Amino acid sequence: MDLINRLLNTRFWLMAMGALLSAFTIIGFATGAIVTGAQDFWSEPLSESEMNIAIVVELAWNAHILGMGIILLALGLLAANPVRARIGAIAVVAVMGSQFLAAGASAAYGYGGFNGLNLVALAIMIVPLITLIACLTKLNAR
Repeated sequence: MDLINRLLNTRFWLMAMGALLSAFTIIGFATGAIVTGAQDFWSEPLSESEMNIAIVVELAWNAHILGMGIILLALGLLAANPVRARIGAIAVVAVMGSQFLAAGASAAYGYGGFNGLNLVALAIMIVPLITLIACLTKLNAR
């Protein structure tokens, strides 16, 4: 049981999730991958005007994810248990819930999100799940 408690460390997992989201978006901004990959998220070829709108959508979406990553990093660094676990659980549900809601709502308009299950997509789903489990197991920790 002690090993499970050590593995489900809320500080570590909140910082890991925050670092993952932050690093993913910072790399995308720094390399230009957000702009060059904007077309890949849409099911049909885009006109120049539509492409500009798609780029702005991706830039805004990634800026939003960067902000959430920084908040999760700060929460992991600055809050103490059980507050860290309680706010962390709310933050993880809010972050991932908003992303699934946005992607789901956008799908009706031709937005495709990730095509297939690659390593990045898997990490983006697994790390928040482990983070949520870690936070939920520590809600009443002392």
